[in-house]
Amino acid sequence: MMSIDDLIDGSIGNGQLTILLVATRDLRGQLTGRKSVLRTTVESLAELGHRVIVAHFGTGRDSDASGSPSECEQVRYVRIDGPRPWELMIQLGSGFLPGRKSLNECLYFSGRAKTALRDIARAEKVDVVVTDMVRTAVYGEFLGLPWISDLDDLLSLRYGLLAKGQRGLDGLLGYHKAPALRTLSWLVRPVLEIILRREAAILARREIAVAQQAGLTLAVSPTEAATLASASSRSIFTTPLSVKGPAWIAPFEDRRRDLVFLGAFSYQPNRDAVHKFDNRILGELGSCGLENVCLHVVGEKGIGYEFSPNIRFEGYVEDLDDELQKYKAMLVPELLQGGIKTKVVHAALNQVVVLAHDTAITGMGLEPDVNVLTWKSSEDLAVLLKRVQGNDASLPVIAENARLWAEANFGQQRAEAKWRTYLASVMGKPAEASLGPETIPGRERAQTGHNGLSQVAEALGR
Repeated sequence: MMSIDDLIDGSIGNGQLTILLVATRDLRGQLTGRKSVLRTTVESLAELGHRVIVAHFGTGRDSDASGSPSECEQVRYVRIDGPRPWELMIQLGSGFLPGRKSLNECLYFSGRAKTALRDIARAEKVDVVVTDMVRTAVYGEFLGLPWISDLDDLLSLRYGLLAKGQRGLDGLLGYHKAPALRTLSWLVRPVLEIILRREAAILARREIAVAQQAGLTLAVSPTEAATLASASSRSIFTTPLSVKGPAWIAPFEDRRRDLVFLGAFSYQPNRDAVHKFDNRILGELGSCGLENVCLHVVGEKGIGYEFSPNIRFEGYVEDLDDELQKYKAMLVPELLQGGIKTKVVHAALNQVVVLAHDTAITGMGLEPDVNVLTWKSSEDLAVLLKRVQGNDASLPVIAENARLWAEANFGQQRAEAKWRTYLASVMGKPAEASLGPETIPGRERAQTGHNGLSQVAEALGR
């Protein structure tokens, strides 16, 4: 039986592949959760010796990467154009309304992008295409090359939850900031629930179709990977993520600030979560004897609600590790369900105790009272905050356990091993097999409902 290395090395004489990553945004600049995942992809592929061309929508310049010397030599960024306003209107009329395309796909489907990507694939002799989310999956279908679809979160689940909450469109349709899109969001607010439910249904169909067409499909959350595997009868694997920890960690007892929230306010669910904390939870904490609790928010402020003086904005910081080590605890409130939350990994690596709503860490493999503290109600949170303010002796132990969890599951070597295996799978075209139990960080396991291990799963030791 051929080894993983043999499969890759046999595809090209020197073992180097040219990989085209179609991204919804420029991966350089200010870091976000999704950018962390995509940067892991680029860095892992470059470290494995492959060339990477990142074709991204939005603003940005065409240039080499601004990273390590090895990455700069092997990574190139190219900006591609999204749809013109008239193209977007046609897509909405011929794609979304008949139910053939989701709104998310319409916003990124462009004739200019198709032409540019086809030309890149031919000129650069691209071997493998990696697409970013369901939003760019159409380009993997179009190019006809070995294709890995990284779906990130299952947007169908996210939009189903949003339909129940009737939240706004801001921040939900990608990272477009065009005036036409902002105008459109105001026009559709009266029928928002209907649109969100329709979008969720279309996305569910498209996610299944992508899983059945792509050479290999990834999701960030092991739980969501299992959900899609069951729906599509295909093997779904987890997206590799690595987070580099700090070189030095400040002693827990020397930290002077109690509570931090990490997240950009350009993403509406972050704004909603902090707004709820400010307007409701703070008052309930006061009823439990906790007065003047301050929540420091690290990340781009954005636009939106007005906040009380108890919410203190620190803005975007270049050195996140240094900033996080000023705090004892991180608040992770009830957010939209999704995949691995990079903010939790960053907190763990800096020995910041995570105070997470029990729904916010589903599928991450964290163990309550071992490496994370969880809460359901404001009363529960008050008990935890009193422990933080009183420097409870158990907190440094919980913080250290969380650091060990993060280092074991989100190291660079683990990410590179996964990508090596995934590339071997799509280049070697192994026979399709069912996905066995997916190993989730920690003690939890998600069952897919299928029996047997695929070649990818065997190589990853699952």
